[in-house]
Amino acid sequence: MFRYAVIFKWTLYLLAALLCLTVQSAAQHIHFLGVIPFLYPLLAVIPATMDSPGFGGAFALLMGVFCDLLLPESLPCFYTLSFPVAAMIASLLSRELLPAGLLCSYAVSALAFAINGFFHCFLLWTWGDPSPWMTGLHLTLREFLVTVPIMSPLMTLLFRLVADRTRYEEMHKGTA
Repeated sequence: MFRYAVIFKWTLYLLAALLCLTVQSAAQHIHFLGVIPFLYPLLAVIPATMDSPGFGGAFALLMGVFCDLLLPESLPCFYTLSFPVAAMIASLLSRELLPAGLLCSYAVSALAFAINGFFHCFLLWTWGDPSPWMTGLHLTLREFLVTVPIMSPLMTLLFRLVADRTRYEEMHKGTA
């Protein structure tokens, strides 16, 4: 019965992620403040706040690998490295400071964008960009402002429903 619960849990999380990826794909044509909504960092951290650190890190690693295969990035494994770091910090934050919910999602979303922005700035700096920190900060801030106010509550609700459903299944796994 435990194997069924794990398969059910991963299936629901992956279906929710697939829905978010579909929204990301559709949002490629929406330009606001010169950027498109960037949902991938939210996919790494919001589920991590609602489940165990191990599951959150594994899910973020999976999303990082997917993003590295999907998005052209100058550094191989960029998202594979940054998403699990953000997810582990997000999981700790939701366990120790803020309970999982909308406020926590906003906080960990800001954290995810900050970590990705820092990694991007660091790469630009190592490649000799004359002003990587201002360029990276400006881009990260615009992506954050376009993505998080609308998508973070929706993704929090979606992954909260999934987390609640999987907890219900785990609690009642011996009664069927």
